[in-house]
Order: sequence, then C-alpha cells, then structure tokens
Amino acid sequence: MRFRGIVLAATLSFAAGLVRAHHSAAAEYRAELKTWHGTVTRFVWMNPHTWVYFRTADSSPGIRDFECEGSAPGSLMKNGWTRDTLTPGQQVTIEGYPAKHRPEGCKVRTILFADGRKMKMGSDGDE
Repeated sequence: MRFRGIVLAATLSFAAGLVRAHHSAAAEYRAELKTWHGTVTRFVWMNPHTWVYFRTADSSPGIRDFECEGSAPGSLMKNGWTRDTLTPGQQVTIEGYPAKHRPEGCKVRTILFADGRKMKMGSDGDE
C-alpha cells in the first residue's frame, strides 16, 4: 500500500510539471484582437514557437519594429505553412493579441498576404 502511495505521488508530481510546461497565452497577451499592417523583416521557424518580426508605420510614434509569437511549426505545417511562407520584404496584415508588457509584441492569430490569401496561425482563443 505504501509503495502505491509513493508511485501515485511521483506520477502526480510529474504530471503537474507537464501541465505547467505549456503556458496559457492569457498570462502574456491581452484578449483584444488588433490589426497591424507592415513589412516582414524576419520569420524564425523554431520550437516551441515561431516568431514573426515586422516593421509598421501605423502608429503615432512612427516606425515600430514588432516581434510576435506564432504557433509551433508542427501546428503550422498542418495548416499549409512552411519555413518559407513568410519572407523579408513581404507586405502583410497581421491580426493578433497585443502583449501585456511589451508594446511591440503580440501573439499572431492570422496573416493576410498582399495577394489576398489569409493564413491562420493560431486559434480564436489561442492554442
């Protein structure tokens, strides 16, 4: 009986660590959906999340450089993405959730390309 208790405690401790390992976007990003128009400067295809870097002149402070978190490469590939889907110089419209503590940060939801394609990067409530 004591052995079962030890095994159960160890299993629960391990499971708790796994649950904490994948964080909720709510801790870092606001619930409001915003849109930015800009030029891609870099797209980083890596685990656990991709990163979209773009420059925009939409706001009153003038030109701003954003770095926004995307979804994991595995999730993106299921939606037709490749590491070459975004390239520097592309004009895009990005829908996403602004970061709470980084004025030039966001969590990307969708990207609209100049040719009219719209590709989903995250889910409505986040992944």
